[in-house]
Amino acid sequence: MDAAGSVVDSLVVRDGRVAFAGRRGEINPAAGETVLDLGGRTVLPGLVDGHGHLMLLARARLELSLAAAGSEEEIARMVGRAAGALSPGEWIAGRGWDQSRWPGQGFPTRASLDRAAPGHPVALVRVDGHATWASGAALARAGITRHTADPEGGRIARDARGEPAGLLIDLAQDLIRPLIPPPSEERFDEAVQAVIAECLAKGLTGAHEPGLDLAAIASYARLIGRGHFPFRVFAAVSGKKAWGRYRERGAPESVGDGQLTVGALKLWLDGALGSRGAALHAPYCDDPANTGLVLVPPGEVERLSREAAARGFHVWVHAIGDRANTLVLDVFEKLRAAGGPRSRLRVEHAQILAPADIPRFARLGVVPSMQPTHCTSDMRWAGERLGPERLAGAYAWRSVLDAGAYIAGGSDFPVEDANPFHGIHAAVTRRPREGSDPRWSPAQRMTREEAVRSFTIWNARSIGLDADQGSIEPGKRADLIALSDDVFACAPDEIAAITPTFTMVGGLVVHRDQEVAASLSASRVRSGTSTSDTSA
Repeated sequence: MDAAGSVVDSLVVRDGRVAFAGRRGEINPAAGETVLDLGGRTVLPGLVDGHGHLMLLARARLELSLAAAGSEEEIARMVGRAAGALSPGEWIAGRGWDQSRWPGQGFPTRASLDRAAPGHPVALVRVDGHATWASGAALARAGITRHTADPEGGRIARDARGEPAGLLIDLAQDLIRPLIPPPSEERFDEAVQAVIAECLAKGLTGAHEPGLDLAAIASYARLIGRGHFPFRVFAAVSGKKAWGRYRERGAPESVGDGQLTVGALKLWLDGALGSRGAALHAPYCDDPANTGLVLVPPGEVERLSREAAARGFHVWVHAIGDRANTLVLDVFEKLRAAGGPRSRLRVEHAQILAPADIPRFARLGVVPSMQPTHCTSDMRWAGERLGPERLAGAYAWRSVLDAGAYIAGGSDFPVEDANPFHGIHAAVTRRPREGSDPRWSPAQRMTREEAVRSFTIWNARSIGLDADQGSIEPGKRADLIALSDDVFACAPDEIAAITPTFTMVGGLVVHRDQEVAASLSASRVRSGTSTSDTSA
């Protein structure tokens, strides 16, 4: 994935980095050197998720998993079973519900939770993280009543009598979040190790993680110190407490050998499309009185962006709706016009774009950080929210690329599956894995090379680390994956099923399937093939 699109057949790895990338005949391994013959498998740079929440994926393992639930009633039964194993008054937390997959697609209310777990405070986060379904006991703990005003950037759903209905949207969730007891350090560290193993088995060697909090940073640092963090995280902090620490520090922080870098500030401009909190220029087609929510005033986004850039931090701003994207590009245009530090500026999601805003990404040097599987998940209902005219700027990868920008590719896990080959499949086919109908805007597809670049070298470029990672070139980190099939040659619908036969981070094999495990042990002293002194 270098600039020339080179293909080589042999690598030498030294001290965790690529020492040579070229042809087999140019290598003369020393006697006794470890040699691994991959039998013609395709090898890529390790894939990186440009927007993934390792912290939330770990926490989800310690809560109720609601993604597979098909109705409000099914989730209420799950909550009831959980309550039976707890002492009275203990919190029940969960994540992953999605009313768009339920019969009727209506939002849930507190009543079903109150029947299932009377006396227990229950807080269940929607799949996108932008709404919390709360029980009456949870609302009471937070002091939320009919007299509680909607907070700035949030909404408390209310019933016909004006009482809180049990749904807190966007920043209204902050009324309950601080009350939910966090897991112990030991349990959270174990969960982080487990989800890292899952990511490595899917072909990820790292992630750009927005919104990392101080507790998760401390966990990652503990695991790095113990040698139990074979992964790379480039993190953006958010919130007054976390940003306060790094603002005072005055510079990014690195822990381990490139395993954790805290180097960006994450800000939110709007909510999500699924909960109708994404900020739109015109009202929602299925909610004509609503144009979404602006969570942070643009003036505050500008102030914080300048503050971060002056300290050498990149700036990532969440913007989903077309109005939110216009607002953040206006802020970034002011920053560029003022000169100063050339921090990488990214728009996280960039899902719905006004036509006039599409060329602004390239002109301003702003990176759209986009998640292809959001398109294939949302196409079931996005048209109802947006209408046909706005769909022209929805998930508009081809338009953004043709205008001269590049895309940082990701999944937004745990909103979507962390499997990067699902994202590459979505980018290339623009259709769900289980169907064959492109549904809308097939012309917005990426090429295979563009899709793979979005998960490798373009991701590295978006954080200023493309001289260190993202392609297989001498001097760069030996973060590599060998594939079960060739992502450039297989049938398009087979891309999503590709798995790594081994995953290497820093020259060490950290995941392998059984076939590769056997070949590793049988290939220690052979010549004329791929060579590594540290990988077996």
